[in-house]
Amino acid sequence: MIRESVVREVKVNTVSLASILQVGDNKLIKPVSKALAVQRNISMFKGDEGNFDDFGIFSRDLPLPLTENESVKVSFNNNCSRIQVGGIFVDGIAAASVLQIGSNKNIQAESRIKHIRQVINGE
Repeated sequence: MIRESVVREVKVNTVSLASILQVGDNKLIKPVSKALAVQRNISMFKGDEGNFDDFGIFSRDLPLPLTENESVKVSFNNNCSRIQVGGIFVDGIAAASVLQIGSNKNIQAESRIKHIRQVINGE
């Protein structure tokens, strides 16, 4: 059954970091966000910093859900060909997130963030 999505009002303050606000149908959404955050109590910047290859978190294979061994029984009773919502209010969509109004076949989202804190003790 093809369904129509009806939303009277959508308010989103911020969409950032490879995130998507999709209105309408789609077959594939694949947002990716990689971030390297360094916090220091003394501002010092070196020219050779910020290479994702230096950190294993960015090169590891992503764990995917195992679907071959899962047994899921689903039953739907769609009395109406319309999904109707009064309003959607979102403060922020970030780090490879998706807000979609409509249908989608496949979403593959990835967000990898490495936080580094370099603090000098005893100042």
